[in-house]
Amino acid sequence: MMTIMKSIECLPNEVWLLFMSFLSPIDLYRALAGLNHRINDLLSSMTQRPVLDTSQCAGDRIYFSDLFQLIEGKDVWSRFLLSSIDTIRLCGTLVSDALCNHYQSPEQFNSDQTLSHLFPSLRRLYISGKAADQIKISQLFIPLLTTLRDVYFIFDPPMDSSSYYEVVNDFTDHELSFYRMVFDVESDNVEEYYDAKEYEWKRMYLPNTVYLSLYIKRLDDLFNLLDVQSLPVLDHLSVSFIKRRLKNDVKMINVNNITSRLRSLKLSYMSMNDLLILFSLVHLPLLEQLTLIDIHDNSLNRLNDFQKYFESKKNLPALRPSSFRFLLRFPGELEKEWNKYHYSQWPLDVVTIDHCLEEECLCAMTYYCSPTLSIPKKYSLLIFTRSSLPFHRNIHNYSIAMNLKQAPSTSSINWTCNYLDNSKQIFEVLSKFGAIKKLQFGTWAGTKLQNIAAKLVIFSLPSNRLELDQLHSLVFFTSESSNNFLVKSQKQLCLRVLLSATRQLVKLTTNWHYIMNMDSNCVSEYSSVPPLLNLRHLHLRHFRRDEPINLSQLVDNSLLSKLFPQLTIFWSSGYNIPLDENFAKLVILIVTHFEKLTEIIINKDSCYRDLGIHGHNLLYTQQSYIENLLRNVHKFHDRNRTSIRWTKYSELRIWL
Repeated sequence: MMTIMKSIECLPNEVWLLFMSFLSPIDLYRALAGLNHRINDLLSSMTQRPVLDTSQCAGDRIYFSDLFQLIEGKDVWSRFLLSSIDTIRLCGTLVSDALCNHYQSPEQFNSDQTLSHLFPSLRRLYISGKAADQIKISQLFIPLLTTLRDVYFIFDPPMDSSSYYEVVNDFTDHELSFYRMVFDVESDNVEEYYDAKEYEWKRMYLPNTVYLSLYIKRLDDLFNLLDVQSLPVLDHLSVSFIKRRLKNDVKMINVNNITSRLRSLKLSYMSMNDLLILFSLVHLPLLEQLTLIDIHDNSLNRLNDFQKYFESKKNLPALRPSSFRFLLRFPGELEKEWNKYHYSQWPLDVVTIDHCLEEECLCAMTYYCSPTLSIPKKYSLLIFTRSSLPFHRNIHNYSIAMNLKQAPSTSSINWTCNYLDNSKQIFEVLSKFGAIKKLQFGTWAGTKLQNIAAKLVIFSLPSNRLELDQLHSLVFFTSESSNNFLVKSQKQLCLRVLLSATRQLVKLTTNWHYIMNMDSNCVSEYSSVPPLLNLRHLHLRHFRRDEPINLSQLVDNSLLSKLFPQLTIFWSSGYNIPLDENFAKLVILIVTHFEKLTEIIINKDSCYRDLGIHGHNLLYTQQSYIENLLRNVHKFHDRNRTSIRWTKYSELRIWL
C-alpha cells in the first residue's frame, strides 16, 4: 500500500492557529509572512492585531536587533508586521526612545519617517511614565491626525512636577481631537502642593472626541467641557478634580443653563457644594450612567439636598437607579449623626447603600515625634452604593481593614500600618484582598514604642493558604529605615508568602535584599514558591553603599532562577553604585544569568553620583572605562545587536 505524503499546508486553519499561538508576533511574522495568500490571510484577519509594547511587560520580547530590522522594513516579514500593528505602548524605555527620537537615538534609528509612515494601521497609542513628559506633541500627533483613534496618557506623580498641563494645552493649541482621549495620572489621589505653579487651562475645542478623561482644577473648567459648541459629539466624560492645599476662591463667570448630550459621566474628588451647583445648572437628558467618586463635605448639611435631587432626578430624566453609583466622604466624627439620619430620613433605597469608617494615615513624622504609645486617630465616614466602584483605596490599621463590611470593591489598594500584635493580623488582612489587581505596601511606622514592639513579633505562617489570583502589580516596602517597624527577616517571610499566593503577577517592585536573602532567612517548612511565569517587570531598589554587593549571590541564589524563568526585563534601581570593575562584573553576571533578559537599568532615576566624584570629566572617564569592559564581552560586542546608553549621569541602560 502506497503512503501519500501530505503537505503541511493541508492542515486545517484550527491547527495553524494553534501553532501560531505559541510564537511571538515578531517570530510569527518572520517565519510565516509571505508564504502564500492563505497564510497571509490567517495572519492578518484570523489572529489578533499585534501590539508593539515598549514597556516589555507583555509576553513578547523586543530585542534591539529585532526592532532595527523591523524599522528598516527591508524584509517581507517586517513590512507585513509594520502594516499590521495597530497599537503601540510607549513607556520611556530605550525602545520607546528609538521610536520617538526624543533622545539622541542610536545611529541605526535616525530616520525622517514618522509613526504614521512606519505604522499605517496605527489606531491606538498608549504613552506612560517618563515618556508622557518627554513626547513632543506636534511632532508625534499631527502626522497621525487622520488615522489615530485612541490616545492614552498616564503621567507619573507628583502632578506638580510633571508636564500634565502643558501636554493637555498642547493638544488644544494644535487643535488635535481624537475619538478617545485619556489624560490620567498613575496615582488616583492627586494633590498639588503649596509651591505648585499656577497654570491656566485653555478652553478646549474637540470636535471629534467622543470619550474624554482628564483632571481639572475648577468648576469653571467642567462647565467648559459640557459646552456642546466646544465638544459637539462628546458622549462619555470622566473628570477628576485636583486636590489643592491652596484655597482657590474662583468665582464662576458667564455660566448659563447648559444642555449636554452626554450618555455617561464620572466625577471624582469633587466637593458636595460644587456637585449640587453643577446639577442645578446642567440639563443632561440623555445621561444613562452616573458615577460619583469621593464627593466630600465637612458636614451632613447638604446630604438632604443631594438625596432629594437624585430621588426626583431633576435634569436627569434617563438615569436609572441601577446605573447611579456614588461614594461620599465626610469626617469620621459624624458617624453617629449619620446612623440617626440614615434610618429616619434617607429617601433612597437603603438596601442599595452602605457605610464604613476609613482610618486615615497620619504622616510618619507625626508618629515618630509622639512620646506616647498611641496617638489619636483620624477617620473618614464613607457612604457608598453597594455596586462596584472603580476606586483606589487606602487601608491603614488592621482593625479597620477587618471591619470592612460591604466596602466599595477596588482594583488598587495602598496599605499602611502603625501597629500590630502578631503576624496573623497581616495575613488576615491580605485574605480580604483576593480580588485586587494592584497592591502597594506603603510606609509602615508607629510611635517609637510601637516600632520596638513590632520588631519583637515572631512571624508564623498563615494557617490557611493565601490566594491573590488577580494580583498583577505588587509594590512591597521600597524604602527602609531603622525607625520603621518590622525587620528585614520579617518582611522577607511576608514577601515569600505573597509570592506563593500569586499566579498572575506581572510587575514586582521591592528591595534588592528581600529577594537576595530570601532562601537563607525564610523557614523551609513553607511550601515552595511557584515560578512567576507572567512576571515581566522586576524593579529591585536600594543598593546601599554601606552594604557591599555580593556578586556571587546573584547567581547562587536558587530562588531567583526558580522565581523568574521568563523574566524579560530586569530593572534595578540603586543610588551611588561605584562605577568600577565590580560594577561591570555585576552587569555581566545579570545578563548571563537571565538568558531572556531584554533590558537592564542600573542606578534607575539617579541624577548624579556625588560620593567620590568631582566633576563631569571624572564621571565621563569612569563611564568610558565601564563601557570598554562591557564591549569586551561577547554578548555586548556587536553594536548592531546591543545598545549601551548613559542617561542622567550615572544611570546605565543596556538594551539587548
